[in-house]
Amino acid sequence: MDITVAYFHPLFHEASVRHDFEQIRAAGASSIVYAIHEQEEQRWPRDLERGLRIAQEVGLKVYLSLGRFGNLFAGPAFVPSWYTFRHPQSLVKDRHGRAHDMTCFNHESFRSWLFGEIEYYLSNYNVAGILIDEPRIPDITCFCSVCRALCPDIADLQHFRRRSLVDFLNELCACVKRVNWQARTNIALLPQDLSLIEELGTISTLDTIGCHLFWQLLGEDVAMVESWGHEVAEAVRQSGKRSQLWLQNFNLDEPDEQSLETAFSGLLRSDPDEVACYYFWRNNTNPEHVWQQTRGLLRRIPRRQLFWQTTPRLPVTQPLGEE
Repeated sequence: MDITVAYFHPLFHEASVRHDFEQIRAAGASSIVYAIHEQEEQRWPRDLERGLRIAQEVGLKVYLSLGRFGNLFAGPAFVPSWYTFRHPQSLVKDRHGRAHDMTCFNHESFRSWLFGEIEYYLSNYNVAGILIDEPRIPDITCFCSVCRALCPDIADLQHFRRRSLVDFLNELCACVKRVNWQARTNIALLPQDLSLIEELGTISTLDTIGCHLFWQLLGEDVAMVESWGHEVAEAVRQSGKRSQLWLQNFNLDEPDEQSLETAFSGLLRSDPDEVACYYFWRNNTNPEHVWQQTRGLLRRIPRRQLFWQTTPRLPVTQPLGEE
């Protein structure tokens, strides 16, 4: 069972970053998720390159999360998409002509720009893959000119929008593989979007389907973690892909901290291929205690030893005098 830890912190202080990455590695993780927003690489490329190099030095693979690109994906910073701001003609429009705060993924110009960004990151940085974090499942039927042209049947627009999303994610994953066939592709859903798993399972270039089991954030009982987890793991298993389940170790007050172990145990009983969580993430009453508790939970996961090498097996030789 692999472990991934989301690291949503600045990369400019080398000593701090190295310390953090060593802690993450010592907890058993083999990879981190780093979220990048649209203009960060243009402004701080040396920081990004240095952070990726440190991760490699301590033995961590890095997956980039495209934070709020087109306002279509989740991201740790609530900043609007620069692309969407500069291209208002790409906005989703409802039946009344009102524009909403996200780009319509059916616009070819947006796809071309986004896939160009992905190609750039994969070609210029040591990145192991791409994570699509909580793609915005269509809760608004888009009546923009592009959608109307692609689907003139107004009665079918809602279903067309869902099919278009899967097609968009299919093209995105295919783009990753064209640049580097070894790069991994991962989509993380919210529990309310699990009905999409069957359709995502048809994407041949998608490697991993995950779910954010954020029971407290969604106002649910902690028992839902195991229920959601089993649903995800079973559905993903049938598709032949890898499953990834995310533990909520953020936004916890002291009573919620008592449920962290219960949530983790329920997650493990779902038997996912991969467990994921956050490193010192936001709004915990006791951040240090939550991270130390998280480290202790992660160490329960059976895994290969982290810091040892096998001795090469010597060739078998026959005793003298024997043939």
